[in-house]
Amino acid sequence: MANELMDRNDGLMDVSDMMGNLMNNFFGPRDGLWESARHNNSIMRTDISENDKEYGLKIELPGLDKKDIKIDYSNDNLTVSGVLSSKAEEKDKKNNVVRSERRYGNYSRSYYVPGVDENKISAKYENGILNLTLPKSDESQTHHIEIQ
Repeated sequence: MANELMDRNDGLMDVSDMMGNLMNNFFGPRDGLWESARHNNSIMRTDISENDKEYGLKIELPGLDKKDIKIDYSNDNLTVSGVLSSKAEEKDKKNNVVRSERRYGNYSRSYYVPGVDENKISAKYENGILNLTLPKSDESQTHHIEIQ
């Protein structure tokens, strides 16, 4: 069952992210290597686990407030979305802003998670990590069928 748990955006989003990063690296500001790496689209990195009773997801959502995160489960799909807004500034000796970057945006990621008891899904957000527990429904248990 673990192989069935997949990210709906895996292939297409990876290509989109690569093209976006390529264009940003070519046309964008000339930051150092580490600066560019810091701003890659790595939001919502996810660890997924499964046992006989439940699925577990740990999703990185750094910089978001709990109130800015939305979780929906419908038709075997879990969707996590969030709104990020933050500001970084650098000032010179006269306190003039010489550089300002505003990171913001809407982020969303969907996961195919079949056979979940949607009334028992729980979520906890702490230190930039969203922990989700998705208990399997009794109907999703594998039943052995004897051949006659």
